[in-house]
Formats: sequence, C-alpha cells, structure tokens
Amino acid sequence: MAERPFFSVLVPVYNAGQWLKPCIESVLGQTDGGFELLLVDDGSTDSSGALCDEYAERDKRIRAFHQENAGQLAARVTALKHHRGEYCVFLDADDRLVPHALETLRKAVDESGADCVVFGIRWDRPGGAEHLTTPPSMCRRLITDRREALLHLLSDDAYNSVCRKCARSSCFDGRDLSAFYHIRSGEDKIQSMEIQENARSFYFLPDELYLYRANEASVTHTICYDDYRADYSVESYTHDVLVRLGIFTEADFDRLRNHLLDALVIELKRICRFCSDRDHAAAALRSIRENDYYRSFLSVGYRGGRGGVKRFLNRIALRLLKRGHLNALIFFCARIYRAG
Repeated sequence: MAERPFFSVLVPVYNAGQWLKPCIESVLGQTDGGFELLLVDDGSTDSSGALCDEYAERDKRIRAFHQENAGQLAARVTALKHHRGEYCVFLDADDRLVPHALETLRKAVDESGADCVVFGIRWDRPGGAEHLTTPPSMCRRLITDRREALLHLLSDDAYNSVCRKCARSSCFDGRDLSAFYHIRSGEDKIQSMEIQENARSFYFLPDELYLYRANEASVTHTICYDDYRADYSVESYTHDVLVRLGIFTEADFDRLRNHLLDALVIELKRICRFCSDRDHAAAALRSIRENDYYRSFLSVGYRGGRGGVKRFLNRIALRLLKRGHLNALIFFCARIYRAG
C-alpha cells in the first residue's frame, strides 16, 4: 500500500479555463512534496476535465474525478470521500498556493499539533492587493478553547473561506451536506463550520499562503438583485451548530446577531442600488421579512455593543424593514448608500 500523504490538496474544477494550469503548477511546485492532489471536474464544458486527466496521467500524486455539475460544495465533498491525507488543504481552480505553503503548514502542525491551522490570504484585485490576515494577538499560540476560537472566526466574514484552513482529516465526519448544494454564495461557511465543530484545537498563522484571484465574472449585476430572494440557510445552519455545541452565552449570540445585522444593512443598500425598479426592490426586501431565520433571530435587532452614527442609521433601516415600511426603506437606504 502506498504511503499515506501528509496533505490532501482538494480542488473543485468547473470551466477553469486558463487559470487551471497555474493552479495545478502551484501545487506541483511546493517545497514540501508530501501531498496528493485531487482534482474534481464538476461537469466542465470546456477543456478543464481533459486537463485534469492529462495531469493525473503525468504525476502519480494527482487523481482526477469527474461528475455532473452539482456545485463547488458537492465537488469538495466528492474530494473528501476519496482523500487519503492526514490534513486537508482546499484550493479553488483559479487560485494558487505560494511555493512554501505546505512546508509552512507542516511546520505549524509539527510545532502545535493543532487540528486546524488558519492562515492568511493575499487577494489580487484590479485596484491592488488586499491582505486578509490574523491579528498578532491571536497568532502562533495553540487555542484549545473552542469558544474563544469560534468567537474570533465568526467575528469576521474573511474567515468564512474554507481555503484559509488546513484541517486534520478527523475534522470531516461525512455529514450529508446535499441540502446546501444549491448555494452559490457562502457555501464555504458550511464546510468551515464542520471543521470548527470537530476541531479540538486551533492555531493561527500570520503568513499569507494563499493567492486569491479576483474574478470579474462574479461582480454584482442588476439582474442578480432583480431575482434576489433571501436565503439564510447558511446562517441558520451555523446557528444550529452553535446551539448543538452549547458553548455560546446569550451575550455571544447577541454579538453574532449584531454582526449579521451589520451585514444585512449592507445587503439592504445593495438591493436598493442594484434592483432596476421599486417593485423588484420591494419584492427582495419582502423576502427578507418573510424568512424564518430573520423572524426568529434577526428581527430582534441590535443588542449591546457600541453605538455611533453608523449603528444609529442601521437601526433606522432595520426598524423600517421590521415594520414593513418598504418604500421608506428604499428611499432611506438609497441615501445611506450614496453617503458611503
């Protein structure tokens, strides 16, 4: 039997085009060669599937799988079913790892023994690079208090990406995630919560080991918001995991709610800007008010936390939403958005 690799690098592939080869080469060029690379072709209609097979024939560390298009989450689940490594690293097909990424992660695991190592990302955008890192106070210390780790991880949406986490194989329990395969935005958090529920220890690195490529095809367009319907299935799932763990206090849930409400106000402003007319905007806003998770958790509004002008304006917008004053909300949010 072949020796078990230390790392499994899992790559969902769908019409990756010109970016797939640099992605694969970034793995093959690692200074630590103790890995297997799993490429899951999720029903690509371009040459991506053929390129996966070509690399698999060329290098025994690479395995290629093909399935009908089911989405990125489904492709990652397929990869997890076939992986053999001690730790899993996730990589999107249009992104890259820095050459020393796996070497750095192995050193972190050897030093800490952590189940989950969280690292930084450099986001290459047209206007310049953005650096998503962890505050120094959280770095290079083993955290075994799951509540402390989750409070930090859930305080910033930049941590939602599963691509920022190197997780021990035991962090994945084979749970059925098929109910979330339809999600095209936010599905990373589903798998991140699986890791965070099962990991017994966490270790944060300041190093930027992942190079994220901005995809212009994902930029918001009007048609997306004209068809907008609220979907809080990811937030509801996260909430259920936290309740199941039983480690969050009422104050912790208040902090989580406040964070989600800040994000909701941003969504309200986007709806008012990108919907083509008031009818579409009202339908989108109505879908939020009618959502079960909004009604049961978010409609309570802000609790505790700091105030300030921004929070004051947010409270007004949320109060208008809760009371169903949608025309007033559309007018108000349009003015907030223009003001920044």
